[in-house]
Amino acid sequence: MVCQQTFAQQRTISGLVISAEDHEPLIGATISVQGNEAHGVVTDIDGKYTLEVGPDDKILVVAYLGMKTQLIKVPKKEHLNVVLQPETMNLEEVVVTGYGNFTKSSFTGSANTLKGDMMKDIPVMSVEQKLQGMTTGVSITSSSGQPGANQSIRIRGMGSFNASQEPLFVIDGVPVTSGSLSAGGADAAYMNNSKTNIMSTLNPADIENITIIKDAAAASLYGSRAANGVILITTKKGKAGKAQVSFNMSGGFSNAAVDFRPTLNGDQRRELLYEGLVNYATDKQMADPTGYADGEIDKYASVPSMGYTDWRKELLRTAIQQDYEASVSGGNEKTTFYASLGYNSQEGLAKNSSLDRYSARLNMTQKVGRYGEVGANMMFTQMNQEMNEERGSAINPYLCVAMTMTPSMLVRDEAGNYVGAYDGTQLNPLRDILTDYNRTRMTRMFSTGYAAVEPIKGLKIKETLSYDYTIQKDSRYYNPLSSAGPKSGSDAQSSKGFIEYGKLISSTSVNYVKTFAQKHHLDVLAAYEVESYQTDKASGERSNIPSYAGLTEPDNAAVLNSFVSSTQDYRMLSYISRLNYDYDDRYYVAGSFRRDGSSRLSPDNRWGNFWSVSGMWHVSNEAFMQPVKHILSDLKIRASYGVNGNQPGSLYGYMGLYSLGQSYMGGLGSYESSISNPNLGWEKNYNLNVGLDVSFINRIFLSVEYYNRDTKDLLYSLPISATTGFTNYLSNVGQLNNRGVELELRTINFANDNFNWTTVFNLSHNKNKIVSLNGQLEQSIEGTWFIHKVGLPYYTFYVKEYAGVNPDTGKAMYYRNQEIPQEDGTVIVDRSLTENAGEAQAIPYKSVNPKVSGGLTNMLNYKWLDLSFTLTYSLGGYSYDKTGTYIENGTSNIYNSKYNLPVYAMDRWQEPGDQTNVPRFVYGEDAGPQNSSRYIHSTDHLRLKNLTFGFTLPSEWTRKALIDKARIYFSGSNLLTWAKWKQYDPETPVNGEVFCEAPAMRTFNFGVQLTF
Repeated sequence: MVCQQTFAQQRTISGLVISAEDHEPLIGATISVQGNEAHGVVTDIDGKYTLEVGPDDKILVVAYLGMKTQLIKVPKKEHLNVVLQPETMNLEEVVVTGYGNFTKSSFTGSANTLKGDMMKDIPVMSVEQKLQGMTTGVSITSSSGQPGANQSIRIRGMGSFNASQEPLFVIDGVPVTSGSLSAGGADAAYMNNSKTNIMSTLNPADIENITIIKDAAAASLYGSRAANGVILITTKKGKAGKAQVSFNMSGGFSNAAVDFRPTLNGDQRRELLYEGLVNYATDKQMADPTGYADGEIDKYASVPSMGYTDWRKELLRTAIQQDYEASVSGGNEKTTFYASLGYNSQEGLAKNSSLDRYSARLNMTQKVGRYGEVGANMMFTQMNQEMNEERGSAINPYLCVAMTMTPSMLVRDEAGNYVGAYDGTQLNPLRDILTDYNRTRMTRMFSTGYAAVEPIKGLKIKETLSYDYTIQKDSRYYNPLSSAGPKSGSDAQSSKGFIEYGKLISSTSVNYVKTFAQKHHLDVLAAYEVESYQTDKASGERSNIPSYAGLTEPDNAAVLNSFVSSTQDYRMLSYISRLNYDYDDRYYVAGSFRRDGSSRLSPDNRWGNFWSVSGMWHVSNEAFMQPVKHILSDLKIRASYGVNGNQPGSLYGYMGLYSLGQSYMGGLGSYESSISNPNLGWEKNYNLNVGLDVSFINRIFLSVEYYNRDTKDLLYSLPISATTGFTNYLSNVGQLNNRGVELELRTINFANDNFNWTTVFNLSHNKNKIVSLNGQLEQSIEGTWFIHKVGLPYYTFYVKEYAGVNPDTGKAMYYRNQEIPQEDGTVIVDRSLTENAGEAQAIPYKSVNPKVSGGLTNMLNYKWLDLSFTLTYSLGGYSYDKTGTYIENGTSNIYNSKYNLPVYAMDRWQEPGDQTNVPRFVYGEDAGPQNSSRYIHSTDHLRLKNLTFGFTLPSEWTRKALIDKARIYFSGSNLLTWAKWKQYDPETPVNGEVFCEAPAMRTFNFGVQLTF
């Protein structure tokens, strides 16, 4: 009877075990009874299990390698599904600092971490472009839309005049070189024109997460390199468990994100020029204005026998792109690995621009005995880039379509042969961009290895050694007929150059982590680092090349035009320390100190000290908060203050130098090339940050931060008397301030088994102003339309204020803005109008900096469907249209009358009473002032920056084909743009000055992802 009763109480439980990461079945997970682990089963190939339990079995143990073990009470029902979480911390809750990882709840500074999955499908070549609109305080602009072009990143505003304004990039804990190797001057930069971005060598598919550090709490650990913030990139690592193979294939096409500088068609242009000639003749009181226009119009707007030319169609195209990426990862308790291969190809919008990238990566870790670990991260990339000209050159395709190539100009004759675009010239930009070339090949090898040992629990000793090597080879060719701006003479020219750099970094650290009495948590770090950098460059140009096809190497030319070369290096030593302490997860304090010594500064000023202090009160963990915790889930108050640094961009800026290579009376000559400044020192950033983090019902998360950033001892090219032989020299003067507010709101709108919807909204406001220039100078006029003035933003326009058009005469009007002193000592400003631009006084006008900017991201999942999109916006900023000074009415140059005309020229004044901002069109009218607010336009815009829509095939379909996961998707970038000024892209270069650069691309991409 007892046996029968016991047998009757035995029952069977069955179910499914899946991963919380991808909701895929876990094969080989164990389900056992606590206290009797021998009584257990293993899940099958579908993740299913069946287990018998007895009346005394209370707790089940569910375990899988690489996942957190779960203890679950034996259910009363006979069916139990289990979801296991990964053993590692959730990436959304981790802040990676490069000197240790912290949970978000314990981090006292200001940082944002973005998971790689949020950015993986965005169809761009550069990792920086994936950050736009995704986080607060980060502004990303580009001076070119060409594939692989350099990006400008500002974290909480600009922090320097002449030193670097770019953040420090750190990959897997190692600082790396970013930006462009070509920095201008008489070297290979004259070919590359600074358009190749080193960070484009990194394959975004290899990124696990990105952390942006904005305040001093963690950035001060990087000392002299962290003045402009830090962007930490963590690449993917293998995980213990079954090996996983992934393949991603995608392709698509691109066009311009906005209608780039739309111009009049042939008939419209002829009509407007005809009207301009009539008005000219009328103003000159000619007897027959119409007859004069009839006789002159064909000089400027003829009708070709073969019809008008569409230069956009001839020079530009719909660009094609394709991407192939494969990776394999896995490991066991001792060894993990991640390996990937990638090929990415993207055409530019111009017919002579493109980028091809081949990349490979191998990341490995290996446990050594009980206490040791070694690892290595290795990357190899080769990029081939072809670039179109973007300066004031006759073969700049965007300058051609916007200004210099009119519909009346020909490409070919009736026989199909290339001809001069207009009479008396050989100019033909299509022929030249297809014959000339401007190419770069960049090869990068970046390897990092480390060894760590933990002799006693909590004490970790680690040595990291990395070497970052890049060589960039530039080549350029101009055919004999080429009308390229830099070309001289009628001979073909060929140039070749290289820039090579290598950076070796060694870091030795000791880290001790200990918890005392379960409430006192201590984390102490000490480190010593050495950085060594070398660069070598050379370039040469030759001309008079034979006209045989394919002979474009400089060695084939007869005449040496120029040859330049240089070798440079620098060293830096650093001592680093950090202490973090918290009590009972309620009170947190942290401090860091770093001492850097740089060879870029004189021995007397070589060493700089950088530090930070920070604290946090985790209010919601207090006992008095427990009654409201079901509503107010979390509340934290953070504050930090510290000093970061910046060093001169010049490696020998403090030295007085002589240069050789000159000829003097037939012999060797030298000259003084720089003035010594032994007092040259560190530029320093003093950074205050105060933050508040609140969450409600574990679904609404709000973060608000205020910061104040003072840059002192600015590295500034101070003007000096030209009698010294120089016009300026580098010194430490002036002060710059950035202060602002950042807000991020994250909401979990829905979260259940079938439907998830998360929204993230962010807003940034930054106010930039010059506090001091040199202590004596109040303002400095820079160029034609910029002013640097105490109390104003650095990028402030200095122009004559345009007042529109006189409705009676059609003439352009300006505000006089003359200051008139009064008898009582006050000054009033004359705001009367004048048609004489010479009577108007230039004034500080608008600023490039927007008032607010940010983004809105939504991520939705419904069963097998996923949708995510990001909107970016910017309000209150302005740009200067340099091209507008050429193509808008008001020029006396006859050749300029053969320029294109913008579409808004049709809105010109025609008769008394017309209300418009476009003056009466008159051929030959005197040019208006270039420093006019007429050419300043708002950059307010809203843009659908990224969108991805995917469909994951049900697992019961794919498993039969031995595929774990299959997903098809569409992704796009810059799909829609709503801008206040529609003539060019609203995401303008960082200084707001717009010419005829390649516009940003709107991309449509389709892809397939497979996981085995």
